[in-house]
Order: sequence, then C-alpha cells, then structure tokens
Amino acid sequence: MSFEWNEDNAAHFLNRSGFGASQKEISQAVKRGFKKSLSKAMKPSPKTKKLPKKVETLQKMQTWWIDGMVKTKKPLTDKITLFWHNHFATAISKVGKRELMHQHVATLRTHALGNFGDLLYAVTVDPAMLIWLDNKDNTAGGLNENFGRELMEIFTTGVFDKDGNENYTEQEVIEVARAFTGWGLSDNEFLFKENKHDNGDKTFKGVTGNLNGDDILDMLVADPATQRLIPAKLWSYFAYPIELDDPIVTELAAIFANTNGDIAAIVEAIFSHDEFYSEAAKAGHVKGPAEYIVGFLRQLDAKIAKGYPRDIGELAADCGQSLFNPPSVFGWDEGLAWVGTSGLLERARTADWIIEQRDKKKDDLTFKPEKLLGKKKQWATLDAAGVVTSVLEAFGQRTIAPTTRAALEAYVVADSSGFPSELVIDDDFIDTKVRGLIALLGVTPEFQLA
Repeated sequence: MSFEWNEDNAAHFLNRSGFGASQKEISQAVKRGFKKSLSKAMKPSPKTKKLPKKVETLQKMQTWWIDGMVKTKKPLTDKITLFWHNHFATAISKVGKRELMHQHVATLRTHALGNFGDLLYAVTVDPAMLIWLDNKDNTAGGLNENFGRELMEIFTTGVFDKDGNENYTEQEVIEVARAFTGWGLSDNEFLFKENKHDNGDKTFKGVTGNLNGDDILDMLVADPATQRLIPAKLWSYFAYPIELDDPIVTELAAIFANTNGDIAAIVEAIFSHDEFYSEAAKAGHVKGPAEYIVGFLRQLDAKIAKGYPRDIGELAADCGQSLFNPPSVFGWDEGLAWVGTSGLLERARTADWIIEQRDKKKDDLTFKPEKLLGKKKQWATLDAAGVVTSVLEAFGQRTIAPTTRAALEAYVVADSSGFPSELVIDDDFIDTKVRGLIALLGVTPEFQLA
C-alpha cells in the first residue's frame, strides 16, 4: 500500500467500514495502525439475535434492526448485511411473516463476509426468498421463471457482461427454472419435492444433462460475469460507483476467482486499495437512510427506549428506506437518489425529531448533548469556533466547507432575532443551541456523505 495512514484516511476507513467514528476513535485507529485496524474491522459477527415476541409490527421490526446496528460492536458485519439486503431484495409486503423475514436477514448476516457460493445457496433455499420469487410454486407441471430470471439478472451475472454482450438467453431462463422445479416449502421450511422436479435434460452455458439447482448455482458462481458483478457492486457500495470494465473490477474479479468467492477477501482488498483513499472515493458515497440514522444515533451515544418504539423504525422508511420491505426485487435506488428534494426534507425532519427527544419516561430515545462539548470545566474556554469544533469532532466530521462552518458558528452566537450575541454556555445553551447545532449539522451537504 502507498496511502498514508493518517487521521483523514482512518476516518474514511471507519466511516465506510461502519457507521462513523468520533475523533477519539479516529485517533485510536491511527495509533493502532492500518493492519490491526483492518483486522479488527474484518472480524465477523455472524449471529443474529432472536426477534422478541413483543416486536409484532413491521415498524417495531425496523426499530429492532436499527437498535441492533446502533449497539453493534462489529459495524462492518451490520453494514454489509444492509448491502446484501438490497442485493437480494426481499420484502415482507409479499412474504407476509415477520419470522421468515427475520430468518432471511439472519441468513444474510451469517454469510455476509463468508463464501459467496454458500450465501447464494442459503438465500436460494431461504423460505422468504422461495415465497418472494415464487419458486415454491415452480413445478415440472407448472413452470415459474421468476426466480430463475432474477437469479441471473440481479443476483449473479447481470444481464450484460463488461463488453455489452448478453450473459444469458431467454431459453436459458427456462432451463434454469426447470432445474429449480421442486425446490419448495413445507411448513415454512425448505423441502425438495422430487415428484415436482423436472428430471429431463437441460442445456445451460453449453452443458447438457439432467441439471439440478445445485449445478446451476455452481456454474453461476464460476461464471466470469458473476466474478465481475459482485466485486463491482461491493466497490460501488464501499467506495464509489464503478463500471464493469474498470481495471479495479478486473483486480477484484481475480480475487473472487482465486478464492472461490471469498467475500471477506474482496472487501479486505477494497479497504487496502490505494484508490479507496482517493478524493473521488471520499466523496463517492451518499449515506442511505438507515446508515444516516444509525450513524447519527451512534455518534450521539443515544439510547433507544425499551419496547422498540415504532417511530424510530418509521424514520428510515420516511427517508426512503423501509427495512425488511424494499420496493421491488431491484431494491432501492442508491447514491444521489437518497438525497433528492424530498429525501433531504425528510432528513431535516428526522434530525429535528431526534434533537427533541429528552424525556426518558416519555420519549423514544435520549442522549446527553452536553457530552459533545467535553468536560464542563472546559466550557468557559470555548468560543463559537470551539463549540462547532467540539460537535464536529464528536461526529468525526473532518470535512466541512468554510462556508458551512461559518454558518454553524454564526448560529451558535445568534440570538432569537438572528443577531450576534454574547456566548454563554449554560444549561439553556446546551438544551437549545447545542441541540440545534446537531440538527443543522445533520442537514449539511458534508454530513450526507460517509
């Protein structure tokens, strides 16, 4: 590696491998060094907590997931689980059962940093997926092509290769569907139904024989198109959007091929790549709603109330990302689509809602804004610039435009009429100005980037 392991690059790494970091955490990472910081981040946390019985609605399920991400000690596992949730987009709107959606996300988490072939198989036999893409109804006597088509179009090869050639034909969609006949459900568990399976010869990728679903999955994992698409999507998620013919994809595809689809090896290569620390990469990722809210709450050290209040789950949905319920098999449109006019307005409302949470007994979450200014005995030494710096450092927000900083500093000393006034840091200042400063930071252009 030729990039320098300094505070700017450490902050970038912690932002992309997790949900943000404070200045203290950034300094610790620099002291620890890159290799140890990378090793620490890469350790998986594959287990998913059981869904409490009291979590009976979609909104509470969403709060439960957000709460888990806020509290996680392994943010990379949680963050890449979000990635797979969008890649293998499956929604409760059709699946219907909360237990199956919980099981689906648990499956994604278990294999999030494992082997792609294992993940693909686990998702294929996942009850929620079998319902979502109708393969439970795919039989020799009644072919259903939905899963077979999306397996290739979205989950593995994509429609076109890097040169614009089609990766599969319509006849191959039919052949794949035939191979997966009988892969169904019994009592909400996967069951291969031999009497529903088509045992005739099928031709796929030039191979003819009595191919079954396992054969198809193996062939798709080994397909060079899959070996380019998955690394390209991972780079686009962690760094910046990239095309299939980019030389970086060629590098990562070789790692996929040489490791038989080791997801952790690909992710580690991304975080170790010089280009990952480029200016293009640092400005190349817009936080998704869940990422935005989780990072916000983690940096505030906020505590979510017991019982998983539904309002918190609804925040991400209002901002455009309804967890457990993506809009279609294609998932959510990411990047700048997150921060259109309506998206930014909802983020402003979300930030305002968060800062108004005060009462431990009545409100959905609480946090202590005074913590952002450091020790109380030091408050008297702070001017407007010092207050803004303290809040920015608490959020690990190292990149801020001079005009944005000037606006934040002006807000700190503005009276109720907007005119400059004497700065007095007391309980009232903490409860109004610091909370207000947090909300303003939450809608700055810089804060939308991770």
